[in-house]
Amino acid sequence: MSEGVTLKVDRTARGDGVVVIELAGELVVTNREELRRRAEAEIEGGARGLVVTVGRLSHIDTSGLAMLVHLASRCAAAGGRLAVVGLRDDFAEMRQHLYLDEALVFAEDVEDAVAAVSR
Repeated sequence: MSEGVTLKVDRTARGDGVVVIELAGELVVTNREELRRRAEAEIEGGARGLVVTVGRLSHIDTSGLAMLVHLASRCAAAGGRLAVVGLRDDFAEMRQHLYLDEALVFAEDVEDAVAAVSR
């Protein structure tokens, strides 16, 4: 990975304390802190649910997956939930191997994810 790896982070407030964070580019060790800063600012700002869309990522490494788990833990500590949308099928084996289903909520689409974090 080069140091110039980019991560684009966009946010949309959905109401009822739910924020959708859309990621594009690559989520890797060199840029995962940008996601942490942005997501933790939402949590500290009162978001009770975060939906993170990863379908536009061209690459996510294990540190990026670990950051999603960390953020889910931060949400839970604040009384909220985090859901992930769009994890590609080629991550299914890694998802199972790392027991990500125990740490993260996965949804088929944004609407399902919003419903999951709003419960």
